[in-house]
Amino acid sequence: MDVRNAVKKILWGWLFLILIVMLLGKVTVAETNSGRTAADFLLIGVGARATGLGGAYTAIADGAVASYWNPSGLTSVKGGEVLLGHFAWYQDMTIEHGIFAYQVNDRTTVAASIIYLNYGTIQNYDINGSYTGDISAYDWAGGISVGYQVNENVSVGVTGKFINQKIDDINGTTAAVDLGMKYSANRFALGAFLGNLGPKMTFENTSEDLPSSGRLGLMVYPFNKQFLTSVEIEKRFHGNTIIRQGFEVNFDNQYFIRTGYNYYPQDNERAFSTGLTVGAGIKLKKAEFDYSYTPNDKYSSGDIHRLSLVFKFNQ
Repeated sequence: MDVRNAVKKILWGWLFLILIVMLLGKVTVAETNSGRTAADFLLIGVGARATGLGGAYTAIADGAVASYWNPSGLTSVKGGEVLLGHFAWYQDMTIEHGIFAYQVNDRTTVAASIIYLNYGTIQNYDINGSYTGDISAYDWAGGISVGYQVNENVSVGVTGKFINQKIDDINGTTAAVDLGMKYSANRFALGAFLGNLGPKMTFENTSEDLPSSGRLGLMVYPFNKQFLTSVEIEKRFHGNTIIRQGFEVNFDNQYFIRTGYNYYPQDNERAFSTGLTVGAGIKLKKAEFDYSYTPNDKYSSGDIHRLSLVFKFNQ
């Protein structure tokens, strides 16, 4: 394929998909859990391909990143994969994540993952308003996942994770589990996920619920394998409902453009572009590079640029 023509098709296709998403979804201001739960960083989303699709990834759930979105999708890994991701979230806050997935046999794949949110340096003052120095704050979670292929169409998965939040000398810790299931056919897939199920997180004498949620998703190739569309509904047990939409077009299964949209039915306020995501990717034989852009992110009220790298081996 001529490179110039490919670039033109990608740009035109990207604009076309953005228009489709704007027509299909209402433009709303996203509502978060609004302080109802601890460890909300677990809901931020990892992997630039998945976030470029608006997070409508439960039914797609393939590769190492499936350990976050739906561990049953880990069975798509052939050989091994390493995913590395980074983005700046708000002011000097940064989020790093890494996942290592390895195919044990024809039916079983295991993965280890970590996500780390660094809040940067925080100035500390005493009761009299005098500066006493800087303190550090961070959140992190580490997990072990297993995906198992039950038969040709059905796979299941589970993730166990340890969660820690720290600010100065105050710590909160707990454990949680994720459960996933996926049914795959030639032109479509169904996915189900229950996440962050576990005991409350305790901070000294205070306990808070985890951001538990359930998701149901559908992925379809409506025309051919060059065009993918996905839709899902998420119910946060201590928050609101979210409807996610995602679209992806590929050229020669090597160049990808994506867009997605999040619709929050409970919201009455509206702001242009909030809820929209766009992205692009390049797939090589042993590596993939993905990028996504979220304008006017609700969590930070700013723009977010996410980058992810995937390396494959032993294929």
